[in-house]
Amino acid sequence: MRLFQRPGTALRLIVLTLFAVNGVAPAATSSANRPMLNSTTQAYYTLERYLLRTGTIGELAIDRWNPTAGAGSGFAATYTVAADGSGNFTTVQAAIDAASGSARVYIAVKPGTYRATVCVPANKPPITLYGTDSDAGRSVIVFDNAGPKPKPSGTPANACNPNTDATTYGTSGSTTFTVAANDFHAKNLTFSNDYVEETYSGSGQQAVALKTTGDRLIFDNVRVLGHQDSLYLSTREAATVARAYFKNSQVQGDVDFIFGRGTAVFDGCTITYLTGRKGNGGNHIAPSTAAGNPFGFLFVNSRFTHDGASADSVSIGRSWDEGVAAGTYRAGVSPNGQALIRESTMDGHIKLQTPWGTSTSGRVYSPSGNRFREYQNTGAGS
Repeated sequence: MRLFQRPGTALRLIVLTLFAVNGVAPAATSSANRPMLNSTTQAYYTLERYLLRTGTIGELAIDRWNPTAGAGSGFAATYTVAADGSGNFTTVQAAIDAASGSARVYIAVKPGTYRATVCVPANKPPITLYGTDSDAGRSVIVFDNAGPKPKPSGTPANACNPNTDATTYGTSGSTTFTVAANDFHAKNLTFSNDYVEETYSGSGQQAVALKTTGDRLIFDNVRVLGHQDSLYLSTREAATVARAYFKNSQVQGDVDFIFGRGTAVFDGCTITYLTGRKGNGGNHIAPSTAAGNPFGFLFVNSRFTHDGASADSVSIGRSWDEGVAAGTYRAGVSPNGQALIRESTMDGHIKLQTPWGTSTSGRVYSPSGNRFREYQNTGAGS
């Protein structure tokens, strides 16, 4: 995705209650710039409904997938990965490659730093990849590819996103860890892209830590670390629904760092805006939900926070009009990002007047033209 451009200012219309309860700002009142669901409409946008259906848009089937228990615990490892050689493999990719059959494969990852790109191909059986320590920061999968980074033509960017003929890695090619398979679970792990922004020139500094295209994915107690485009939630085809569930996890970045056309629920997660590169003025999310899909990103019981941003300085997000050039957007046909943040904490860096930015194709935010809503959030940025 392209670098964030600051939207224009608009008259603040939000009505704030003068007094907080127990020191916490109360939920905001709905306004033209910051629409809220009411007690009736909120019942349609629940975790269960976001994850209810699978398949192709227009032909979706109800499978009532319920991942709320997380990835589980008490696993018996099929394979063990250890950087020091004490396991079956020294690389995560080697263990993924060994996974076969139809039964779930459990891969334990001992504490260590695993510097490599990893691909979980679409034809793999169900896999649970888990760090053996409950501290997700002790088992780290990291690499430093980036969109503008030069790549020799004729060589693959990575196994899941070859992009062979390109001379730079591109967004998907920059990914550290890609999940193309269905029913993949991850627990107690860090997925990181530690590319140093501006190392290579260009308006985009995309550096993806984790990309998903599979369905029924669970990420439990994981960290997704990067700056621009940290977490890329996609699908195999534009009309396909692919669902991911993040529980008690952390995602951090500074521009569009949770983005894509996938359907995802963030339950009890911490979303952290980083100031080191852009300072103020960035954003958090950029969904590109298909027009026919009512469910994009849901954040529930989560927190939007920061590492030192100024008050009232960062947008919640904007719509990524994926594949749409400026001035060519078609309502009801082109992608239109959908997101709901409900019953979550919004820290004071969030822009109160203009929390939603102009889309990537130049559509100025409007409640009728966009699909961004909130419900019963609290905090200084709500």
